[in-house]
Amino acid sequence: MAVRHDVENLIRRGNIFYWRARVPISFIQCTPGSRLSLSLQVSDHKKAQMIARQLNMRLAEMKLKPKEIMADREQLQKFFEHTRDAMLRDLDDISLLAKRKGRAGDVHEMELDLEAGWAYSLLAKFGAAKDLTLAGDCSGLSYLLRSGVPISHVDAIRANHIDGLNTVRSHAVQEAVRSVMVSFDIPDTPINRERAMTKFCEARAQAFFDIDERHELVDRRLSEFTGGDAGNKSLTEAKPARVEPAPPASLKLAVESTPATPAPDVPEVAAFAHLDLSPGLANAAKASPKPREAEQRVVAVSEFEEECEKLIKNMGEDWEPATARDAMALVRMFKSVLHEHGVEHSGQIEQYHIGLLRQHFNDIPTNWGKSARMRSMSAPELRAEGEKLYQAADATGTKAKVGLASTTIRKHFGNLQHFLKHLKGHGFEIEQWTFEGLRPRKPKAGEIRGKQYKPKPQDVTPIFASPIYTGAQGHLRGKRYEPGSEVFHDALYYLPMLFTYLGARRKEFAGLSVRDIARDEHGYVIIIRTNDLRRLKNVQSERWLPLPDELVRLGFIDYYHAIKKLGYDALFPDLFSDKTDNDPGDRFYDVFTPAMQEALGENMWKRALHAFRHGMADTLKQAGVSPDVIDDISGRLSEGSETNTRYTNPAGLPLMRSALKHYPIITSAIEPKPLQLLPWIENNQPPPWARERKK
Repeated sequence: MAVRHDVENLIRRGNIFYWRARVPISFIQCTPGSRLSLSLQVSDHKKAQMIARQLNMRLAEMKLKPKEIMADREQLQKFFEHTRDAMLRDLDDISLLAKRKGRAGDVHEMELDLEAGWAYSLLAKFGAAKDLTLAGDCSGLSYLLRSGVPISHVDAIRANHIDGLNTVRSHAVQEAVRSVMVSFDIPDTPINRERAMTKFCEARAQAFFDIDERHELVDRRLSEFTGGDAGNKSLTEAKPARVEPAPPASLKLAVESTPATPAPDVPEVAAFAHLDLSPGLANAAKASPKPREAEQRVVAVSEFEEECEKLIKNMGEDWEPATARDAMALVRMFKSVLHEHGVEHSGQIEQYHIGLLRQHFNDIPTNWGKSARMRSMSAPELRAEGEKLYQAADATGTKAKVGLASTTIRKHFGNLQHFLKHLKGHGFEIEQWTFEGLRPRKPKAGEIRGKQYKPKPQDVTPIFASPIYTGAQGHLRGKRYEPGSEVFHDALYYLPMLFTYLGARRKEFAGLSVRDIARDEHGYVIIIRTNDLRRLKNVQSERWLPLPDELVRLGFIDYYHAIKKLGYDALFPDLFSDKTDNDPGDRFYDVFTPAMQEALGENMWKRALHAFRHGMADTLKQAGVSPDVIDDISGRLSEGSETNTRYTNPAGLPLMRSALKHYPIITSAIEPKPLQLLPWIENNQPPPWARERKK
């Protein structure tokens, strides 16, 4: 026969408790007078009371909701089953805590539970928006003292309260609350979210305060919480007003524990908690009994890209777009590695994870960033792709293109350092890290000198005998490299000569504007400066360069006037897309490298375009030109001489013209041709090669 108890709707059949409630009339789709009968799956009276109160509270709340919410009996049954199961998991987990490490009868275990309970009680009473100092005239301290909490435990409660604040404020918890509300068709409003958090804190406090069964072996006379005559009574029975009995609904707290600074008899403590909606065991949330000196917030790994966007915005003009793209690529890679190893927020990042990222660099394809397919891969998938390349290389006896270059790894670690400093600077919790033992060493000056090939004038000469200058079959990319009769004047025609004779950086010339061509009393000049098309690397990159006479002979001035007359801003509009903000230097590299390969064959050198810059500087140096003048022509700043950096200006145009005469004329065999622009440039049409950027 069913036996009723003091708690409404709670009955017992044999040794098992049941919850039997009448369906409210407001649920019009349910049969009038029908009841919900739910086994609580427990035989313990106190546990059954806690679960029944929780279910009664949920039922009362649902009476106030619109009628369409939880309209039929099946929905109601599933909702209450979920609530029951969540509460059972929480209570079962807490009951195991007293037995861990064989300390079931230790008074410290009980006090840790009570301190955590009071911390959650503060969260329930004052909410998560209020930071309680629990010192001086703090209202939270007054509440504790009025409730009979010993002053010696306030510091530990403060530490637990801070950890609890981190929990309810975290992005992961907020999203989990929203997901639960959506799954039960509860309107996602700020009030409902606040109510869910409040009830969760109340329920967690109630569970921690229920110490009778968990700590039945503890001599309570040893604790200030329960000393004297109170030691034989349950804390919840002795002081029922401390926490309203409201166990958690559909929210389940899963705690990931990390060791705090231990006292001799203090167990491991929880550093962060997050909501977990999947079935499984959950650990009880406890914090160190010792307060932390400074509490910091954490940022979810899923939000790293948003934080990187903020970093890029903060860097402003100090970062070029390419630098910003590299930083974002690094953050996405790091984010994938962290997700792979279960890291959910910044506070969980350890030195170990930075080491994992370093090893990840070694195992991925060298050119992964050039493939849209690979850029979308996760960290394990990318390493699997690297393993495929290893296997293919073993089968053919070649070297696998796997592992990033040391210079690339150094660049990535530089961007990672910027990003971690950004997080730390904004108050997010980040462990101290180091790149010692991980970052490849910076090459010594002597090693750097030998790494870049420095082409001599005779090495470059074959390029100017290619169909680009002698005549090609047509203007399209493939036909441009085949011998024919047509010569077109564009970036592919003029830029190789500019790089050869002046040795500028790729983007400096590829991104020239028509406004960057001027004339002085001795001839035409090129003004290297920041414009609407591109930025410069540094301050010393701004300079005036004399236009080589060979370009004037080969029709560059006519070309300049024609482009200007057509209304273009870019001096080389064939390098710009109408669909994306592409890098003109990259576009030139793509179209010119095949022509170089065809002209030079096996004599093709590495870092093809950058080598022009080294070759020009080396040729001038071997001819006796001062390195300071060479640096001024190249847009570098010579260090080590205060006269050069502080007391003098860069070399003037007359001195530059004199120095540049030491580079021999290697384009004299090219015959001037009538000006012929690319058809789509002449007709102001979009470039035929333009494509939407790949994600």
